[in-house]
Amino acid sequence: MTVVRGPRGAGKTAFATTWIASAQRPSGPIVMMDTPAPHTAPDDYWNTVAARVDAALESTPAAASDPVVLVLDDIDRLHDPAAELRILGLLDLDPRLHVVATTRDSCVFSDAMLDVDHVAISPTDLLFTLDESRAVLCAHGTEAAPHLLAMVQDLTGGFPPLVQAAVAVVRPFGIDFEQSRELALSALERSIDRFVDREILRDEELSELRDFMLTTSAAKTLTAEIAAMLTADHTAHDMLRELEAAGVLVRLPWPKDTEWQYPPPIRESLMRDVRNEAPEGPLRASSDLARWFLQQDDVAQALVYAVEGRDWDQAVSILKANWVVLISRHFRLVRESLAALPEHAVADDLTIRAGRELFLRFGADSAQLPDLAPPTVDVDTAARGPAIADVLAVSSVQSFILRIAGNLTQASELTVRMSELGDRALELQPDTVSAFLPLLRLQWGITQQLHGDLSRSSAELRRAYNSNRPAGTDFVARNAAGSLALNYALIGELGHAETWLERERRHEDAAAWVTAMVRVGGLVAGALVALDRMELDVAAKILAELGDLPDDEELWAFALYAHCQLELVSGQAGAGLDRMHRASAVYERWFTPGSIAAALLTATEADLYSALGRGNEAWRTVEKTPGRGPWTSMARARMNLSSGHPAAALADCVRPTVTDCAHPRIRMESALVQAAAHLELSHEPQAQAMLQRAVALFDQTGLVRPFASLPVGRIAQMSTLGVALPEKWLAAVPPPESGVFPDRIRLVDLSDRESAVLNVLASTSSVAEIATTLFVSQNTVKTQLRSVYRKLGVHSRADALLTAARLGLIGPPPGTAG
Repeated sequence: MTVVRGPRGAGKTAFATTWIASAQRPSGPIVMMDTPAPHTAPDDYWNTVAARVDAALESTPAAASDPVVLVLDDIDRLHDPAAELRILGLLDLDPRLHVVATTRDSCVFSDAMLDVDHVAISPTDLLFTLDESRAVLCAHGTEAAPHLLAMVQDLTGGFPPLVQAAVAVVRPFGIDFEQSRELALSALERSIDRFVDREILRDEELSELRDFMLTTSAAKTLTAEIAAMLTADHTAHDMLRELEAAGVLVRLPWPKDTEWQYPPPIRESLMRDVRNEAPEGPLRASSDLARWFLQQDDVAQALVYAVEGRDWDQAVSILKANWVVLISRHFRLVRESLAALPEHAVADDLTIRAGRELFLRFGADSAQLPDLAPPTVDVDTAARGPAIADVLAVSSVQSFILRIAGNLTQASELTVRMSELGDRALELQPDTVSAFLPLLRLQWGITQQLHGDLSRSSAELRRAYNSNRPAGTDFVARNAAGSLALNYALIGELGHAETWLERERRHEDAAAWVTAMVRVGGLVAGALVALDRMELDVAAKILAELGDLPDDEELWAFALYAHCQLELVSGQAGAGLDRMHRASAVYERWFTPGSIAAALLTATEADLYSALGRGNEAWRTVEKTPGRGPWTSMARARMNLSSGHPAAALADCVRPTVTDCAHPRIRMESALVQAAAHLELSHEPQAQAMLQRAVALFDQTGLVRPFASLPVGRIAQMSTLGVALPEKWLAAVPPPESGVFPDRIRLVDLSDRESAVLNVLASTSSVAEIATTLFVSQNTVKTQLRSVYRKLGVHSRADALLTAARLGLIGPPPGTAG
């Protein structure tokens, strides 16, 4: 048996007749019973069915494999309570019989149908796909532009009669839709409204239900309880059943078979009719729904209906009272709701205005919001004030906007003030601020993380994790734990990183968008931990799970760092450079002097160049960095060591940016570079002491990568110092031909005169012109050119210019990609 169920006009009959006419139908006899005429007696109907079926069966050989198909169109219109039993009786007559029944009313068939081999065609199955809607338009000689076709599909929902009604509207616009988008939208809505008015609102059989339909259309999903609440009518359930039987409402399938819905485009049309009566709002029924859902503790649905009903006061009230829960579970809804609020609704509410700035104008000018906590404000006075919640919320939004715009130094300074103010407010007004402080602390911690103040970041994140959070905000704990793991992984505290990764896993969130948003920090941390233990396969697997990041992902730099470090230690430095340059172009707005990205990625880029033996490019990368810090100092130290300048490498390692840095990773890298530099200077006792310090740091942290990344020749030299090296270090040492860095990196160092000659050589090949330009003799120019060619390892002007440009000694030659 096949049951085709759908509302009026859904194409049930067309579906059945199209199948009968198609090549896919069985070749046996077809018995077609049309829609019962009004007042048809059930017994007469079934007698006719029985006679036709008997005749068809008698004309079909008993051994035939194709069934006899009985089509009962609109069987619900017979109004026979025994219809189901009659059909089951027919099916028992002969195994060759197959019944196809179309119906508006789901109540024609009960659970007894579960015992019958049957296929159910739902209302959704009857909707046209995009291709089917295109075919309908083309069949009427109309070729719609892609965007116009998409609009037709969106507004009609693929509901067959509405797609048909759209034909006349689409034809005048044709392929010129882009010039008349608003006109087309308005015309399509009017065509739908005309259909609803003609076929539903003006249907005489439904005239007494007109007000009921307009009122209950406020609900996206109806139950008898909701309908009774909206209409104050105890017979609401009967009216819902009547509208289902009339094909206006669709009952949802089990287990939600006590719920009904208007087909979405029908509901939208009814709602337009309601809005015309109160264009400014609020719409009474929608406001009632908002209040009802608030009583059910469903704040998300309450907000949906308050906004849809243009009840702005109620929408603002819901947002203010429940914003932590709403942001944690319904981020997109919050954004859409804030976008819908008109200016006058938020003019006097700083918190909501701040929310609009944060969610709707990422990167906008935060000066549009008042500065409620300037540097001169007295923290104690502000913390006691009645507007402390507004002060914290608005000022935090200002810091978020600064952060998103890449102004991380200013964002960090404002965040520090907010943290102090939050601490004092928690002491003085805990009931006012305790609910939303964990979320603010999480954001403050991320701001400091992106700024590079990892100690302050970890302090904020730890407090966000340990705070008494409202129910439903586990995403705060998960995000805080993942970000803490990332901080510890960056500095080389692998044990602490793993502890926080384990805590992060305790807070799995059912909301898919939350999981996607907060997973980046934890995944990057896991990859870095695996890298530092030289478990490269594990790191690669984690980074593959991370996948491609969107162009607004704030933690992009940490993910890029992990990817490039994996490629560095895997012998794929060239691929790492390609990845670095592509990503830097995408996220350039966040590559600023006040960001951790500048220092971290500059050091990584320099190391990638060094691994390829391209010393001048590595040196140029460090020199041009917009950010300075321990990472770039150590990259410089490695370059100095590999280019034959051990004393300069030692000087780099005693810079305050290194000696004052408490990060175990930096301290281990510094100790290993100093050990190698002292060895090259024949300072064996000092080299031994530094190597022992590095081994002690391994015992504390388990870091393997800093040692395994050393040039293989340096590792061999250190093995002669008589210091017992950890087995994990030795096991991770690559073969001589696969070392991460070469033992020596060629660095072309030109004198000032040689650089001057080279720069003039870019504009002329004439020795005489070069000599005239530089006020020297031609013999001097020739001598310096020979020296330049020898240092560059070239034999011609063209090769000299290309090589010098690649090494960053001059700009690129004309016509050459930089």
